[in-house]
Amino acid sequence: MSQSSPAAEIRTALLTSAYVGEVLQVQVEQLRGAQDEITISSVGVRASIVNVSDLNAVPPLLAELRSLVRGVAGADTPVFVEPDFTEPSREDVPTESIVIRSWD
Repeated sequence: MSQSSPAAEIRTALLTSAYVGEVLQVQVEQLRGAQDEITISSVGVRASIVNVSDLNAVPPLLAELRSLVRGVAGADTPVFVEPDFTEPSREDVPTESIVIRSWD
């Protein structure tokens, strides 16, 4: 690893994916070993996912994101990815589409 923090390196790696709009949170748990070496024990990531039009594309995408994180943290590191799916061109939804008005 370089001089930057593991969280910053993970954030940079995730942003290389065309499906990650923003990395919202990176939590890295580290353990200090016997020789005062620091190892990453687990990583949690919350990312805004964009450009996904098909539900069947989600599992391979999550595997890709885990792979990007493990490229920084290590191949055996447990990785939790919390996807936040957003739609880039969201229109305002009128109240009538959500609320059922009474017949009174």
